[in-house]
Amino acid sequence: MPPSDPVDTPKIIPVAERFYVRQAVDNIAWIDLGNYAVVVDALEQPELEDEIFSAMRSTLGDKSIRYLLNTHTHYDHVALNHAFQTRYQTEIVNQETCSIPEDGRWFEGSDRRLLMLPLPGCHTAEDCVVWAPEDRVLFTGDIFGWGLIPLTRNLNAETAELLVNTYRRMIAFEAATVVPGHGPLCTNAELKRWVEYFHWLREQLSQACATGMSDGEIRSAVAPPEDMASWWRFLQWKHDDSVAKVLKAVRKGWL
Repeated sequence: MPPSDPVDTPKIIPVAERFYVRQAVDNIAWIDLGNYAVVVDALEQPELEDEIFSAMRSTLGDKSIRYLLNTHTHYDHVALNHAFQTRYQTEIVNQETCSIPEDGRWFEGSDRRLLMLPLPGCHTAEDCVVWAPEDRVLFTGDIFGWGLIPLTRNLNAETAELLVNTYRRMIAFEAATVVPGHGPLCTNAELKRWVEYFHWLREQLSQACATGMSDGEIRSAVAPPEDMASWWRFLQWKHDDSVAKVLKAVRKGWL
């Protein structure tokens, strides 16, 4: 039997003291900064409202939820925005509701801080990451997708350079825990491995195209790396999707 999907059963993970991530297909986190709390991302299922608020009360008590930070505003990150506004008068912070400086916006509490930093262009024009320095936790939104090339526009030389440079900036945080927008938590090692994988794909597919192989032959020949076989849903479809995007770019001369 194939292994079960690690997010089939959502679970609440304490990543640090008074710092929790509900790990599932869509991730949400709540962090006690001391004199108030902050939430990062807000799921895609509004019917989870009662479950989420119950979990927050059981872990943080009646702590004020002062801010909700959306890494971007795709539907699967904002479903509970209104519920937080209604219940807690929470301020919603994303690149649509306010202008976040290029060097980021700090949220300072009595016990810890968070930095919301714009890193736009890899997935949407409003991409932000959130960094918790005291706990060395980095929220990547959908920039990291367990093997996916996150672009919603064409891959070409310019966007490939943007991807790699953005990953270098995320890697430079040296996070102990990485919280993607979706799926299992990971570490800085997975960010580094994705950059290696991306360079490897470009090289392999460029060489294969130069030999005159057909697209079907190339897709069969470029097998997923064995050490990435356990990555979330990587073998199911993510490797094939990344191969298709790079192959298209190489065929069209964009890379």
